[in-house]
Amino acid sequence: MLTRTFGGRHSLRLATAGIVALALGGGVALVLSGPATAANVPIGQCNGINDTPGLTTTCDVVIINNLTNNPGTTGSSVTLNGGIPTTSSDLVTSVTQCNASGNGGGGTLTCSVSITNNIAVNGPAAASAATVNQCVGSGGPPGNPLGPPLPGNPDPCTPFPATTTGATITQCNGSAAGGGLVAPSTCDASGTVSSSLPMTINQCNGSVNGGGAKINCSTTITTNVVDTTPTGGTGGTGGTGGTGGTTGGTGGTTGGTTGGTGGTAGGSTPAGAGGTTAHGSGGTAAGSTSGSIIPLGAPHTGFGGAAHAPFDVLIALGALALAGSVAAFATAMPRRRRLASREGSSGSS
Repeated sequence: MLTRTFGGRHSLRLATAGIVALALGGGVALVLSGPATAANVPIGQCNGINDTPGLTTTCDVVIINNLTNNPGTTGSSVTLNGGIPTTSSDLVTSVTQCNASGNGGGGTLTCSVSITNNIAVNGPAAASAATVNQCVGSGGPPGNPLGPPLPGNPDPCTPFPATTTGATITQCNGSAAGGGLVAPSTCDASGTVSSSLPMTINQCNGSVNGGGAKINCSTTITTNVVDTTPTGGTGGTGGTGGTGGTTGGTGGTTGGTTGGTGGTAGGSTPAGAGGTTAHGSGGTAAGSTSGSIIPLGAPHTGFGGAAHAPFDVLIALGALALAGSVAAFATAMPRRRRLASREGSSGSS
C-alpha cells in the first residue's frame, strides 16, 4: 500500500487490490486480462484516512473507458486528483474512495467520481439509468438527517430516497451522523450504464461522523453506446444485353440486298424502276425489324415476269420461238441461193 501525505497531516492511501499499482504522481499501472474485454479492474483511494479533528479530505478521480472490437484501441485513461492522466490497455470498472475517513470531528469530506464509457462493439447492450443507494442512515441528532431538505441545505441528496440493493452507485451511507451537520452538505448520483461494461462505485460511506461535519460527494457516469455490427450490402443490377440488336441489323442488310437485285433485273422500264424502289427499300426495313429475312414468291422482272407463267405456257412459247426460227431459216436459204446464182452470172458476162 502506498501513502501520499498532504500538508503535514493529510495522507492519501491508494489500495491496489492486487491488480492496480498507483505511483506517487497519481499514475495507474493496470494488468490486461484479455483483449477487448471489460476486465473488472478497481481503483481505490482516500479510504480510512484523516481521522484527526478538523481535517479536510479532498479526493477525485476522472476515468475514460474505451471498449471496441479492436484490442489496440481498447483501454482507459485515469486521472487522480487533477494529476497527469495515465493510460492503460485495461478497463476500470470499480472505484472505492473516501470511505471511513475524516471521523475526527469537525471534518470536511469532498470526493467525486466522474466516468465516461465509450462503447463501440458488435451488438452492445443499450445504456440505461444507473441505480443508486445513498444517504441511508446518514446525518444525526438532534434532527439533522442527511437526506431531507434543511434550511440552507435545500437539496442534500439527489436522488432521495434511494435504497436499491446491489446498486451501481452506493455512497454517503452511515455518514455525518455525529450531529451538527454543516450546510451545504450534498450527495449526488446520476448517469447511465451498459451491461456491456458494468460499473460499481462505492464512496463516502461511514465517514465524517465526529460531529459538526460537512460532506459533499458526487458520482457521474456517462455511457455512449454505438453498435458496430456490419450490415449487408445492396446487390448490383443486371446489365442490358446488346447481342439481339446486332443480329437484327445483319438481317436487315441481307433483305435490302435481295430487294435491290430484283429491281435491277427489271431494267430501265417503268416496271423495272418500280421493282428497284419498292423491293430494295422494303428489304432494308424488314431487316431492321427481324434478325433474318427469307424472300417469298417469285422474283419480279418487269411486266409480271416469266416466273408468274405456268410451265406448260413456257414450253409452248419456246416451241413457237423455235418454229419461227426454222421457218425464217428455210425462207432465207433459197433466197440466198438465188442471190448467189445472180452474182455468178454477172461475173461471167
